[in-house]
Amino acid sequence: LMNQQVVRLKKGAFESKKIYQTNPILQAKLFASQGATHLHIVDLDGAKTGIPQHLALVKTIKQETGLVVQYGGGLRSEQTMIALLNEGIDKIVLGSFALTQPLKLKTLIQRYPQRIVVAIDVKANRVTYEGWQKQSDLMLDDYLTTLTQLGVTDVLVTDIGKDGMLQGIDLDLYFRLKQTYPLISITASGGVTTLNEVKRLKAANLDGLIIGVALYEGVMTLPEVLSC
Repeated sequence: LMNQQVVRLKKGAFESKKIYQTNPILQAKLFASQGATHLHIVDLDGAKTGIPQHLALVKTIKQETGLVVQYGGGLRSEQTMIALLNEGIDKIVLGSFALTQPLKLKTLIQRYPQRIVVAIDVKANRVTYEGWQKQSDLMLDDYLTTLTQLGVTDVLVTDIGKDGMLQGIDLDLYFRLKQTYPLISITASGGVTTLNEVKRLKAANLDGLIIGVALYEGVMTLPEVLSC
């Protein structure tokens, strides 16, 4: 979401946005009508500013569709996180907060088990943060090891170099992560382009897959994905 519209970026660049739908509620209802049960929402304005901009809209989407909603982007206030969880948002996705506030993250996980997803945005195997705008010195595997020790059970790994490009997902990356960290639920994101990729990730027992541009551009349909 950006400016109350459904958009996608290329490689996380805010200036590359493309608008796909001006009414996010209608888009969510369309996905639900096509068989979707889960919806992943990113507040891009929030990710950029550090303050969520679409809280009311996300709550409305949840209420009107009944979809399982996970929401992230700018969630850096514990008060906001707790309010969202208590008001019915199924899962919250934490990026910068998880990276900079590990002890607070641990407390949240203990209080809301199975409802906290840590987003790991990766560029050249290094973890980025603050809406992909800053790159840390932390390597992906080192961060995953730390998260495991904190009790994290659910991660979303986005390959920024592939995201929004329709050039294929880095299958080897996710195959390796699933083998190395079998106890963590891993969701792949960034560049899914073909149904064969979906099938291969499913065969590798990956826990989840986020698809955006491929659906919006008509490269594949949701019913086709669900039938894989």
